[in-house]
Amino acid sequence: MRTLKVLAAIAALAIGVHVWHGRHGPTRDMLALADSNGFVPVQMPDGSTRDTVLILAPVNCPSDGAKRADALSSRLRELGIPNIRSSQYSVSTLTQGNREGVKRAFAVMNGQIPAVMLNGRGKANPTANEVATEYRRDD
Repeated sequence: MRTLKVLAAIAALAIGVHVWHGRHGPTRDMLALADSNGFVPVQMPDGSTRDTVLILAPVNCPSDGAKRADALSSRLRELGIPNIRSSQYSVSTLTQGNREGVKRAFAVMNGQIPAVMLNGRGKANPTANEVATEYRRDD
């Protein structure tokens, strides 16, 4: 029950920030944090696995974004890159240490879908080549 309350609070915060700023896509601050592939630091959702690409978009949906997510997942499998398709993002505990990463994760998810997260970095609607490059990146 507490998890649901935290998730509701995070969702409300993200919607509030989105409405307050009245714009879509990455902010200047996010762009400054982006790596050469355009991925920004994000808080990974609970239960995520290192070195597995998380593709967030509606599942079993005919929307263009969901179709792009399906195509991306398929292409990554062809490249031998492990990935998971999901329509859910959850963080059980919001702390001072992860708050900014959660905000950036919601900003990525508020961009064009699919949202992709990998090893603490995320990007809205990346190409398969961008994801593959990020996957093979040395930290």
